[in-house]
Amino acid sequence: MTNRYAGACHACGRHVARAEGELETTGHRRRGKRHKLWCMPCYNASDNSGPDDRACGNRAYEDQCARAAGY
Repeated sequence: MTNRYAGACHACGRHVARAEGELETTGHRRRGKRHKLWCMPCYNASDNSGPDDRACGNRAYEDQCARAAGY
């Protein structure tokens, strides 16, 4: 999911402009959700995939499992 607001990258600390990065939601509904903002180079490096194969990357698999489990 793209970011709605500008902020600093979770991994490298660089400034990420509005709608230029990826927002990752972690945590659980009851315990409070946390958000991590990633710049695209850091997101691609941590995901083990690039924009072309995003649907086959690690996070895509984890997100699919989380939805199936009801998180």
